[in-house]
Amino acid sequence: MDILTKYYRGLCSYFSIIVVSLAFNCPSFAEKIEDTEAKSLPTENGVRNLRMPGFDNSGMMAWELFANEVTFQKDGIYEAFDLVLETMTGFNESNASSKQGLFNPNLGQAWGESFLEVQGKGFWAKGKKWTWANKIELGDQLMAFKESGEVLFEDNLLLEKRKLKKDPIPKKVETSLFNTHTSANYIEILELSPSQNRFLLEGQVSVKSESLEIECAWMEILFEKDANASKESSTLGKIGKIIARGKVAMKQTGRRSYADELVIETLSDRAVLKGNARVEDDEYGVAEGNEIVLEKGKRRAKVIGGKDVRPSLQLPEIPDFGFPK
Repeated sequence: MDILTKYYRGLCSYFSIIVVSLAFNCPSFAEKIEDTEAKSLPTENGVRNLRMPGFDNSGMMAWELFANEVTFQKDGIYEAFDLVLETMTGFNESNASSKQGLFNPNLGQAWGESFLEVQGKGFWAKGKKWTWANKIELGDQLMAFKESGEVLFEDNLLLEKRKLKKDPIPKKVETSLFNTHTSANYIEILELSPSQNRFLLEGQVSVKSESLEIECAWMEILFEKDANASKESSTLGKIGKIIARGKVAMKQTGRRSYADELVIETLSDRAVLKGNARVEDDEYGVAEGNEIVLEKGKRRAKVIGGKDVRPSLQLPEIPDFGFPK
C-alpha cells in the first residue's frame, strides 16, 4: 500500500507540473484564473510556489525554475521573485538564485538587474544585470553578468604547484575555500559542448590566486571534461587553455611579465608571451623579445625575436666582491 501511495503521489506531482507548464504557455492564462484559486495566488494574474520544467529537443529535462511568486507581464514574459534556476545538461550542472527576474519559458530565457548567484561544479559566480539562455548558437546554458561579476574556482592556475585535493566545496559558499578569484566588467559562462566549458571575461580583468596574479583587458578560460570522470563528479574538469589579451601583466613570486597576449597551455605546462614581451626576473634580470616562453616550475625563459625585434637579455649587476679598483 505504501508503494502504491508513493507511486500515486509521484504521478500527481508529475501531472501538476505539466498542468502548470501548459497553463503558462497559454496566452490567456492570466485571464482564466478563477476566484476559487485565490488562496494560492498573490494577485489576480500570478501564482505562488511555482515549479516549471524545460526540456531539450530529445525530451530530456534541461532546466527547472522554482519561484516563490510569479506574475504575468506581457508577450509571454513573467516576473519571478525569490527564484532558483537549476540547469541539468552536460557537465556544467548548476543552481542559480536571485531575488527577482523576468523569464520567458517558451524561449528558455531569463534576465534581471539584481544579483544572481551561481554554484556549479568546481566554481561559484555572481553578478548584476544577468542573463540566462538555455540555448544559443554557440552552445548551451549561457550565464552572463554585465556588472560586478566575479567567478571563483576551486583549482589554482597552471603555473602554480597543484594543491592536494580538498573536501568538496559546501553548499554555503565560503570564498576562502576557493583557490582562484576572478573579476571583470563582463563575465560569460557557456557550455560549448558536453565536454568543454568556456569562461569569458572582458574589461578590467583581474585573476588572483596564491602566487599568481594576471591583469588584462580580455580573457578566455577553457575547461575540458575528464573522459574518465562520472556524471556525478563534483569537478569542473581540467583547464585546457587560458588566453589573455590587451596589456597583459602577470605577477609571480620574484617575476613580472608583460605582453600583448598570453597563452597558458595545459598539455605542455608552459606560458607563451606574445607581442612586446618582457620578463623582469629578480634573479636573472630582464628579457625582451617578440615572444617569450615560460615553463612551469622553472626559472628559465626562452626568448624569441621577430622580424623587427631582436631578443635581448639584461643581466643583474655583478656584486662588489671587494677587489681593489
